[in-house]
Amino acid sequence: MKNLFICILLAGLWSCTGDGNTPGQQAGNQTDDTGAVAGSVADAPRQSASGSFLAPLPPIDHPMAPILLKDYWVFEFYVVDDPAARAANKGRWFRFFEDGTFESGRWQEKTGYGSWSIKVEDGDVMLYVDNIVDADDGEWEIQGVNKDKDTMTWVGVNKTSTAGVITKVINLLTMPTKAQFGVE
Repeated sequence: MKNLFICILLAGLWSCTGDGNTPGQQAGNQTDDTGAVAGSVADAPRQSASGSFLAPLPPIDHPMAPILLKDYWVFEFYVVDDPAARAANKGRWFRFFEDGTFESGRWQEKTGYGSWSIKVEDGDVMLYVDNIVDADDGEWEIQGVNKDKDTMTWVGVNKTSTAGVITKVINLLTMPTKAQFGVE
């Protein structure tokens, strides 16, 4: 009886061990729009009918990189003159991974993925997101981060589709929900 108990305990402990995947691979092992299980973001197709993205490279050694790697970054405010664009970007999120890939979505839905990078240009910290959906590519200047490192301000770069956009992004442990933001 004692041996049986030990065997069951060991089997239970063995089943709880990690699978050896990186966080990016674990997050990437979700079902896609077709219901198929996708691999890691780095292994995902880099081209589709809606666009393509560059091969991912690990981000540069910059103090902003570890901050971005923490959980989900969600647009709390999306300041632009177009009310439709404001509404369409409410609940939009990014999740960045150490291997230079990211996932993005809106509310509880994953809508894109691709590669990201940080560069310092003329003293400005620039965040580049190259999405599989070309319409969702973006270049942002990271203008500020609070002392708790859970809120940032991103400003869209003039030569891109994010031109003139100012965002306040907040860090959440999970994908945002409509209830959290009072949207039903």
